[in-house]
Amino acid sequence: MRQNTLLLRQVHPSFVQADKISSQVFSITSQVFRPTPKDESKLSVYNGERFTPEESHTHFKKIDDNNKSYGVVAVTVQECNNEELNCKENNDPFEGHSIIDFTNLTNGQIERKAKKLKVVAMNRGWLHKQNNEE
Repeated sequence: MRQNTLLLRQVHPSFVQADKISSQVFSITSQVFRPTPKDESKLSVYNGERFTPEESHTHFKKIDDNNKSYGVVAVTVQECNNEELNCKENNDPFEGHSIIDFTNLTNGQIERKAKKLKVVAMNRGWLHKQNNEE
């Protein structure tokens, strides 16, 4: 992956909050970029060289009917590298699956880096949002 490759992240609806100033504007919580214990410190993302934001959203929901995604945000490989987070395409469980690696970081370090990635992603804005019909 190149430094400017977008790493597409699905946003669970519970990680979306209405803006305090405008209830029409929705932002994300830093939980979007914080791996859970089941992730084993490796956050799942889609390689933006292989998927458009819309394609990643459709694919994610198609993999498992229980998958929920409000929409797609992204950070680049370089933005992760700026936070000393390695990224790689591992193609597991599907071609184009990639990870942002938080291995060997303390919970505090993970939280700080997740907050920084959240800001970067929100500055870029939503790349795709679900339709109301979904």
